[in-house]
Amino acid sequence: MPRRQRRRTRSSSALTIVRQARAAAKSALDSLRAEIKSTAVKLQKLISEERSFKFDLFGGGTRRRGPGRPRTAAGRGRPPKARRTARRKGPPRAERFFARLSRTFSLEDVRKVAGKKAGISLAQWSRAKRIKKTAKGYQKVAA
Repeated sequence: MPRRQRRRTRSSSALTIVRQARAAAKSALDSLRAEIKSTAVKLQKLISEERSFKFDLFGGGTRRRGPGRPRTAAGRGRPPKARRTARRKGPPRAERFFARLSRTFSLEDVRKVAGKKAGISLAQWSRAKRIKKTAKGYQKVAA
């Protein structure tokens, strides 16, 4: 008596396809990981060969600095130079923006004057207690 073939439902065949795809993806990932590991080992070997080659050619007594690196004053008996503060030409920009605004203004007014720096200017002015927030926007505080 011949065996009856089971009728496969769509859901069981879809699950089988998904399982097969996951198994194939897992084996592909495993082979990729193995390839990455072997390449990393080869790279480490090449790096060590490069270091030994440089040591043979140039020696290893002093550590060389890359091009464009400034020499430091430390170790030469001189104290390091003190950095100068940058000179500002004219009043700060936020002050110029503040002077252009009327007594009461909105965020849109500040954006027209200050552009991208509007948020920074508002924060500076509020910390300095030069403006206060009102229902319709902001108002300059009398100094």
